[in-house]
Amino acid sequence: MCIVNHEEPPEILGRLPHRRPQRRSAKRASAAPVNGRARSAPRSSRPRSEPLRQPKQPGGTPPKPPARRPAPPSGPQIVSTVVHAAAELVEIGLSAGARAVRDALGRLPRP
Repeated sequence: MCIVNHEEPPEILGRLPHRRPQRRSAKRASAAPVNGRARSAPRSSRPRSEPLRQPKQPGGTPPKPPARRPAPPSGPQIVSTVVHAAAELVEIGLSAGARAVRDALGRLPRP
């Protein structure tokens, strides 16, 4: 928590009142909202230009590409995938085994 010294503020801004005044000044009273709604910006007397027209779009929908069935995997692709999966499993097993050995060695008493 911060303790505030109310006796003598060190900065000029610290000498300002801590609370906002309850009433607004007469200058701001004219800008107060009417009927709870904010006033809109003043309208310009300059005439608006016509919006740009969108070019004519082609009719219909674009043709769909012909449906292609994926080719079934060949023998070498299947073997390659199996070897890759086995290599990943061996890598996971080696890292888990290395971690288990490290943990076991870390628990041994040191001479």
